[in-house]
Amino acid sequence: MFGRAERNATAFAAYARDLAVALRHGSDTIGPARAALLAKADQLDAGPLEVTDQWVVLIDPVRMSAEEMAKLEELARTEQEAVNRMLTAVGDADDTTANAVVAAGKSRGFVEAGPPTDLGSLMMPVAQRPGDQVPDPRNPIGVLAQEAIRNGDMSVKIREVSEPVKNQYGDEVTTVTMQDGSKQVLTKYDPFDWPSKGNFNSITQYDKDGNKVSETSSWHDYGTDCDQTTITWPNGASFMMSMDPSGNRSAGFTTPLGKHSSVPVELIDDMSNNAGGLMSGLEKHIAGGGSLPMVTAESLENVGKTAKFGGPALSFATTVFDMAMADSGRDRCIAAVAGAGGFGGGWGGAEAGAAAGAFFPPAAPVLVPTLAAGGAILGGFYGADLGKFVGEIVCPY
Repeated sequence: MFGRAERNATAFAAYARDLAVALRHGSDTIGPARAALLAKADQLDAGPLEVTDQWVVLIDPVRMSAEEMAKLEELARTEQEAVNRMLTAVGDADDTTANAVVAAGKSRGFVEAGPPTDLGSLMMPVAQRPGDQVPDPRNPIGVLAQEAIRNGDMSVKIREVSEPVKNQYGDEVTTVTMQDGSKQVLTKYDPFDWPSKGNFNSITQYDKDGNKVSETSSWHDYGTDCDQTTITWPNGASFMMSMDPSGNRSAGFTTPLGKHSSVPVELIDDMSNNAGGLMSGLEKHIAGGGSLPMVTAESLENVGKTAKFGGPALSFATTVFDMAMADSGRDRCIAAVAGAGGFGGGWGGAEAGAAAGAFFPPAAPVLVPTLAAGGAILGGFYGADLGKFVGEIVCPY
């Protein structure tokens, strides 16, 4: 009995020693690689660039000329390559350590669990290596994910705000230019030209190529004594919400083919919550003492005071996205995002693979939190694509 115990103890000690050697060697390789990566991030954070928790190099939201922005964008891509090399070194060291630990246990009968292969393994998952929690620059999907995050961030960071000017109709127009060159045109309409509409204001969004993305307008209709906010897209789709004098609210979405669907009024409250942080250009109806998110003169003036601006259409699309994902609409939402991108939108073509990966493990932890937080998952769509996406989700309601 004592001999058997000694043999077992000796085998266990050898097993522990092999594991300790693997972990010690891993610490010696992971530690320096991680330290170098963190030092590089600190260096970039001290300048005009910043490194996110996803190890994506972004440009700080600072007012500058188009020429200065072009130089910084090129610098960001160059520094991303340097960060990727260091991130790859950390990943390689981590993989090598994990392989060494598995090898130490393999000779003692340990079998590493693989990915699920049947219904049984899906219903009762076993412990396995965790997936990547940041984009992996060693594969094309990871590189596309980094690019998508940067593009989305640049589409909502303000580069320049023009001084208000009067157009030929007497309307006051302010142009907000984003880092990627896209624009949002803020207009306060001359009340003398619109006698039936009070407090008439709009925000028109254009992508970096000058294509119209959306137009959001708000006004008080003197004929019906109702407040109105509408969002229209180039494909003919539109969303309208209104409030009558008694405080009764309604909302609806019309497809390009003219099909109209009522939308739960709870969406208005959710949209108002998304209007915070000056990102949407909408006045929060709760804070304003009303019951409808509106583009107001005050909300337009506040746009120039913030570093980021997504616009009302992006706020609405983000609200719809959140609603669909929370309302057991995951599969429907995935299909809508994939279909909306097509081959013309920012998520079309090759990038559609990255978009689809955003909704399935192991990429979900990488893309969804990052892109949803900044609205970037929708920032890459063109106007018609956004309208199609919203319609696919909203119409069944």
